[in-house]
Amino acid sequence: MVRNRVAGLSILFFVFLFLGGCASVPRPDEMKSQITNYQLPRLPEEGKAIVYVVNPSTFAKHASKNGYMFPVYLDNNDSQSEVGATLGQQYTCFSITPGEHKIFTKAGNWAEINVSAKAGDIIFLQQEPYMGFTTLNIRLLKLQDYEGKYYVKTLPQGKIIGNFQTSNTAMASNQARFPQNVRTDTYTGIIEKCRFVKPFGFRWIINFKMEVKAANGETDIFYIWRNSKIVDSDGKDIPFDNISGNMNGKRVEIEHFIIEDDRGGYPDGSGFSYEIGQKGVRVLHFLD
Repeated sequence: MVRNRVAGLSILFFVFLFLGGCASVPRPDEMKSQITNYQLPRLPEEGKAIVYVVNPSTFAKHASKNGYMFPVYLDNNDSQSEVGATLGQQYTCFSITPGEHKIFTKAGNWAEINVSAKAGDIIFLQQEPYMGFTTLNIRLLKLQDYEGKYYVKTLPQGKIIGNFQTSNTAMASNQARFPQNVRTDTYTGIIEKCRFVKPFGFRWIINFKMEVKAANGETDIFYIWRNSKIVDSDGKDIPFDNISGNMNGKRVEIEHFIIEDDRGGYPDGSGFSYEIGQKGVRVLHFLD
């Protein structure tokens, strides 16, 4: 009886969160008026098409504060096929070759959509999170050009992987996956200890405290968080959820930065006073 009551309260909580997170959508004429003479930040590369995926949901933004990201995959749903990701109220984009493709995204479920592209096409898709019976689910929708342009204009950029990644490392700080204009350093050593940490105010952004010993015998401490990029010795991405405390003895190269505010470099984060002055992991690369 008590268990059923708790479950019911949890569902009601998410329903209220969902209803409170639904933003009103502008009318088509309002969208069209706001994109007059608007130039998209990226156009198709020669001989290719471009796909923009937008996530305007304020509900998703609330969920993102608790660790959710909404990855996007091209033609396959394995980690090597990830081309970008959004938090709530962000967009991502990527190039595709002409032809038939399948785009995937993930929350508590997998969603997919087929697209057919010609060279020069600009395709707009929308991630639409919704509350399932017990999990946060998602669907993919096709948008009209004016809708897509409106959302790209009004939303900050999310995570971009691959062909656009190098040319966009200087994103504005409120648009970045990582803090920008922050000097990073590289550290190589062997992991001595890695454990889950959850200090007061933690919001599932930095999740593992890692002690690493350098060749000179000195030990330093780094924090891995959900937005850290993690790759194996072959350069393949490792999903954050696959990280565990069982990494002792692994040799790694770490690109790190100093956490300078209570947001931990995360635009919508808070409660990070514990980590100010500590070293956050931007890239964790396993060397063997």
